[in-house]
This record gives sequence, C-alpha cells and structure tokens, in this order.
Amino acid sequence: MANAVFSPKNFRAYIVNESTNGTTPTLTTGNVCKALDVDSVGFPSLNVTQVMEKRSSSSKIFNTTEFFQDNKFRTVEVSLAGTLHKDSGHIDLLENAMYSSADPLAIGYDWTGASGKYGTSTVSNGTFSLILESPDQTDGYNIVLSGCMVTNFAITADMGTDGGAYKWSATISSGKVPALDNTATLSTTAFSGSPISLATATTKKVYSIDPIMSSFGLTIDSPAVYAGVVSTGHENFGHGAELSVTAEAVLKLDSLTRGLPNSFDTQSSHDAVDAFTITQSTASDFSISMPSAYLTDVSYNEGDIMMLNVGLKAVGIGSGNILTVDVA
Repeated sequence: MANAVFSPKNFRAYIVNESTNGTTPTLTTGNVCKALDVDSVGFPSLNVTQVMEKRSSSSKIFNTTEFFQDNKFRTVEVSLAGTLHKDSGHIDLLENAMYSSADPLAIGYDWTGASGKYGTSTVSNGTFSLILESPDQTDGYNIVLSGCMVTNFAITADMGTDGGAYKWSATISSGKVPALDNTATLSTTAFSGSPISLATATTKKVYSIDPIMSSFGLTIDSPAVYAGVVSTGHENFGHGAELSVTAEAVLKLDSLTRGLPNSFDTQSSHDAVDAFTITQSTASDFSISMPSAYLTDVSYNEGDIMMLNVGLKAVGIGSGNILTVDVA
C-alpha cells in the first residue's frame, strides 16, 4: 500500500568516486556517498527512443509487432543547484568539470579533457556516480547514474540574495543506462563548511579594473560526447570540441567603469592581466583567476543605481592557464 507523501525536496543528492569508469562502487559502506547541498533535486530526463508509428499492413491500427524501444543509445542528464561549500563533494564536482586535481585547480591553454572507455580503463576525474536518494525505500527508489561527467558548472553570487553567498549549479551527463530501482541504504558523508560570501572577497577585478561589484557568475561549459553501444549503454565517453569559460558581473557605473562601454564597442584585443579575478580573504575559498579574456557584452543596467552588465570569455594565449580556482 502506498502510504508516504513526500516532496521533491525530500530527495537528497550524493556523488561517489568511481575507481573504474562507469561502474558504481558499493554504496553501503565506507561513507563513500558525499552529500551535496542542493536547493532541490532535478530529476533525469530518460530520453528513451520509441517507435510507435503505423507501418505497412492490412490493419489501420498500430500493432504490437511494430513497437520498438531503446534505452541504450542516449544521454541522460540531471541539473542540480544549491549553496557552495568547500568540502570534498562540491570540490569533486568542480574537479570533474575542470578535469583537474592539482593545487590550484587549473584549465590550461592546451586543455584536452577526459576520454576513455567505460568499464575497462580508469581515467582520474573522468567519471563518477550520482545518487538521488529517495526519502524512503517503501514508496520510492533511489536513482543511480553511473559514468557521469559534469558538462556545465557555474559559481554565482549576488549581494542581494542570501548575503552574497556563493551558489553553484551543474548539469551532469551520463552515457550509461541508469538504475531506477535501487534500494540500497546509503553510507554517507554530510556536506560541511560554512557558506562563502562575495562580501568577504578582498580583490574583485574585471578587465583590470577594481570596480564596485554587486554580483558575478563564472561558468565552465564542456559538453560530453559518447560513442559505441553495449547492453549497459555507451562504450566510450569524452569531451566535445570546445571547453568555454565565461564570466559575467554587474558593476557600478562610475569613474572606474565608465570606459568599459567604449572598450567593448571598439574592442580589437583581449585583456591579458586581470580579466576576471575574485580573491577571497581565505584564498582557498574558491578564489578565481581568469587572466585573459575578450569582452562579450557591456550593457547599461538601469536600476535604482546605474550599473553595467559585463560579460567576458576566456581565451588561450599559447601559454599558462585560462582559469585557476583555489580550493586547497
């Protein structure tokens, strides 16, 4: 009998490192499931392929012999968002998005991303498992996605929302068939660490200017690609043709920033010093450095205070990193 009533917010999200790409390890021991601080859980779009069209026969009715369904040659995606913490779960997501585990995390100008074969080779930071845990195992199942990659990761902060607390969002993709009926009692590690705020940043630079900033966003976008197909889904995983790093900020219009509209309008070169820099009072609290970038937008923001919306896209200059994030 179905007795429980629960909200989508009652589901919890965890990630688990995979020692073999595409293979979810044991979830019931060792506190392997790392909790993520999510506002609410986004559920996967299953994206099955179905054929239900009438084909040539004497009948004008769709027949059972004409039905076809495939759940292997597809991509399954989940979107999550919440408050950012400096703990192993949230850092693991960023490491996967950047395909980096060095100190600090870095995307080099010659970044090539992760690629490999599910089940037979191990690529560090290549894939992980995502678990959406049901509030109970009587009226709901856990959803387990193995072989996951972070295809989009964003860090944002707005002084008008939650005191400028850093927020995160991620799109997580898998080329494997998900387990939609898992009943494991998870062994978990709670998320930890206080929220980080834009208010505690000691350095804020945009296009080598020290502006008064009300909000910012940094986005890493790297689509996943999959190839081959076996009984458990795709065979190979990798990153697409381009990884892009973009930033945006809302800045007060004043003597420091008044030249930005003209800089954008007449742009012929990139900023190669401090295109976008946010340094926290504790440097390892996700301090961000994007040294070289082109302006992608400067527009007037007509609020109670006159502001500017500024957008940038990181560019490789043949050496160094296009992005570093300090989390050590």
